[in-house]
Amino acid sequence: MKIMVGYDGSEMAHRALLVAQKRAKSMQAELHIFTAAGAGKLDSPQNNRLQEGLKDSEMLCKACNIACKLEMSNQELSVAEDIVRYASANQMDEIVIGLRRRSQLGKLLFGSTSRQVILDATCPVLCIK
Repeated sequence: MKIMVGYDGSEMAHRALLVAQKRAKSMQAELHIFTAAGAGKLDSPQNNRLQEGLKDSEMLCKACNIACKLEMSNQELSVAEDIVRYASANQMDEIVIGLRRRSQLGKLLFGSTSRQVILDATCPVLCIK
């Protein structure tokens, strides 16, 4: 079994990571920690924060004796499209993502990454609040 967690360094992503770790350990699953930097953002301060977050998440996994694979993408896709693409290409059995609280107007204007992942993913998506 393969479990993927979408990780952006936020508190909600950290909660999703903890749940994904527990699930991976209990199911003896392979854990993939995925971050989407966005197109052309590899040298940005945001990217440095994402890389640090990935390193921290790897240390959390090692402390719990959970093997994990780290992946950072900078495809010219939306974050949701990048998550779905990676999950499909790597035959993930489950995606774990954190949910951020947004107003109705915020959802209308900016869309929802989690909503798009839920609708487009070919595997089950576990959403953590």
